[in-house]
Amino acid sequence: MKSLLLNRTLTIAYSNTLPYTGINHDHHHIGIEYELLKTLANIFQFKMIFIDCENDYGIRQSDGNWTGMMGKIFNHEADIAIGGIVVTYDRILSMPFLYPHWIDSLTFSTTIPHKRVPLGLFFQPFTPIVWLCLFISLILFPVLNLCYQHPPYDNYAYNLFWINLCLLLRQPYNGLRSRLNLSSKMTTIIWMISLIMLANIYSSYLCSKFTIPDYNMIDTTDKLADECDDNRITPMLTMKTMVYSLFKTDSSIRTIRSVARILRGIMDQSEGERLIIDQTQKERYALISSYDRIKFSELKFGPKSFYLPSPSGDSSFFPLIVSFPVRLPNDYIEPFEIWIMRITSSGLMECWKNRLTIATRQSLIMNRNIKHFNSQMDKNINTNTNKDFNLNHFERLVQLFLLCIITSFIIFMNEIFVYRLKILIKSL
Repeated sequence: MKSLLLNRTLTIAYSNTLPYTGINHDHHHIGIEYELLKTLANIFQFKMIFIDCENDYGIRQSDGNWTGMMGKIFNHEADIAIGGIVVTYDRILSMPFLYPHWIDSLTFSTTIPHKRVPLGLFFQPFTPIVWLCLFISLILFPVLNLCYQHPPYDNYAYNLFWINLCLLLRQPYNGLRSRLNLSSKMTTIIWMISLIMLANIYSSYLCSKFTIPDYNMIDTTDKLADECDDNRITPMLTMKTMVYSLFKTDSSIRTIRSVARILRGIMDQSEGERLIIDQTQKERYALISSYDRIKFSELKFGPKSFYLPSPSGDSSFFPLIVSFPVRLPNDYIEPFEIWIMRITSSGLMECWKNRLTIATRQSLIMNRNIKHFNSQMDKNINTNTNKDFNLNHFERLVQLFLLCIITSFIIFMNEIFVYRLKILIKSL
């Protein structure tokens, strides 16, 4: 089999898309597809020359011809094309593909979501029934207080509503022992026990909410479609790709149809990455691309540059089958496919990807402040890991406490004013 390609030179059309391909003019070549092609070249003893297609994958024209990288293969200007090329129905009808060597998924990334504090956060700890019972209890206290204003209880000088309101706000009230009769004391004791349980539940719920902040994350394609239907986000997709053509067709899939309605075409992925990273813009963007490409862009720009949902069936539109389109004689294709099957089944593709990830991370460490970069990486190893508990989480609780203090002070001043007014009236 080696004699078929011995000392022959194959023309390779490529587009630089990490982690698949990264070919530079200074002969520093990286990427899992380049490693696969280099391994095949060592096995079959052929040489390679590269043609840069400048990220133009090509589309099929009305006359049946192809442009870009696909056009190089279709018009016999190149023998093999690399760069994370996805197998599609139109492409496989026009040119042969080798055995698939990688499976990716079409997903999206968005601007980093900001911490959201719901307006009804302080009402969420209890159900509406509990709030209604609490309100009814506060109404019943003035009614009970009116009952105690008549004989034989008129000699007790106290306000039952004011006593229980002070206990609710955790403010002291003097004279609970001497100025209350037995029934009022029982009512107050039951109220105090209920407040202990309610206060613990309320504070525990708020502490847990502040410990784990609530973010307005778009982590599924259905949520992305909902945002597109409400015109709250602008999806972006690289033009001159098969995915862009697919989204522009009249699809029966609801998520694709909603995204395609306001889809914005961009020249390359770097343009979309710049728009997402720019936090100064009020408009929110979503970049649609393969998961592995976005993941490597995250390594390049930093872990807090944009938000990438965890890989799952809900966060991806559909899988992407990656292969090499070729224009080679049939005698060459079968030996290539046999060795590609052996290489992929042995796990070498994953090994090359992990090595490339480590090398990319190390190069970023060299170009950045090592201490700052390591701290950011440690905090973002797992996006599902909770952040450390700190005093900033009590910000809303402190605001609520200050509001209660101000309210208590106003009520206290009002009580002093009423007391002085009564003394003035008696003196007259």
